[in-house]
Amino acid sequence: MLKINAGSSRLGVAQTALLLLLLLLGCTQVYGSSVAAHGYKRHGASADHDHDHDHEGEELECSASGADDWEKGLHIGAIFIILAVGGLGAYLPVLGRYVPVLRIPRTALTLGKFLGTGVIISTALIHMLPAGDANLNNPCVGGRMGSYSGWPGVLVMMAIFAMHLMEFLLSNHAMGKHAHAHGLPVDLEQQAQAQGHGHGHGSSSASASLTPAVADGRKLSMGSQDAVQESQENCDAVAVHTHHTHVHGLPFISSDSASSIVAHKHRLSTYILELGICLHSVIIGVTLSVSTGTEFKTLLIAICFHQFCEGLALGSRIAQIKYKRHGFLRAALSSAVFTFITPLGMVIGIGVRYSYQPSSPGALISMGVLDSLSAGILIYTGLVNLLAEEFGTLEFRNYRRVLKAACFIACFVGAAIMAVIGKWA
Repeated sequence: MLKINAGSSRLGVAQTALLLLLLLLGCTQVYGSSVAAHGYKRHGASADHDHDHDHEGEELECSASGADDWEKGLHIGAIFIILAVGGLGAYLPVLGRYVPVLRIPRTALTLGKFLGTGVIISTALIHMLPAGDANLNNPCVGGRMGSYSGWPGVLVMMAIFAMHLMEFLLSNHAMGKHAHAHGLPVDLEQQAQAQGHGHGHGSSSASASLTPAVADGRKLSMGSQDAVQESQENCDAVAVHTHHTHVHGLPFISSDSASSIVAHKHRLSTYILELGICLHSVIIGVTLSVSTGTEFKTLLIAICFHQFCEGLALGSRIAQIKYKRHGFLRAALSSAVFTFITPLGMVIGIGVRYSYQPSSPGALISMGVLDSLSAGILIYTGLVNLLAEEFGTLEFRNYRRVLKAACFIACFVGAAIMAVIGKWA
């Protein structure tokens, strides 16, 4: 086993020659599984010099590989355990919506959605970001990242800006399609000018933008449930695309167009969320499969809770997507991606268990980059598309006071659960 000694410059010629001879003869020193799991360990030169020479005996073990006491049956069984737990969390909200026999009360689905918001934000800040920071700033990485400790934050920012730009471009594309479909100018500002309403600011613009909602509000008095949903989505569309009181031609978007834009935005944000979760899930699967002994059992239990809560959060979002056709099939396929991604990572981990070097620079950089990017994706989605948006909709504002309080509590509980699980996974 190749050892990179932090104090190699102090070794004498004879010691170096002896070390090379031992390596050529194949006499490698065998370390325990705990060494393979950690990036470095300390060796004291002697009891009398521990305090005088704290760093002289420090040694980096950056190429530890293999699993000494890998249990085939337990590790293979863990694949099916994670598959079942993750699938249960992801499919429970989907089946509750599309299967009449398993219909879940609307209040329960609503609370599950807000519980998932807390889970997602906590996952990003407790599970992904610290892991990315620990990997990229591991001593074994050395100067390969330019000796710059801020790389995790840079990657998080890059992911946030990339998600914001992608969502902006795709949303604009969706609005352009609706404008063409209804024979309106693609540029909403031109559309407003063409209608003689100009480019408004302040209360007059805001009140004009709510004209469709007011019109739909007349339907509410007739007790139409469809009108309730339609009006709420139309107002939500105004809120989503309004920056403070700066409105661009939204009065001329019909209720159907507004509902479609909101549905498209929700679908897009859900797929972005799933991307971030899946990147992290592959790493979780590989890490679990190369773990052994007590560490493996502890990690398995923690990841089971982790996957169920994460699956429930994602499944609640998927269940709310409004597909034009084949709704259940498409929702089931989206849930299946999450369900199988962690077991896939576990299969990869089993395949490389004897050669995988968790403390090698390449592995640390790869895992650190993926974790940091995943954290950025989930931070953006959790704060922008979940926390700010879900708590700001007209539907939420119309909830009873008790239900509003329950939604806040559910969000806090979800964050707390993942924070506690973060102690082990």
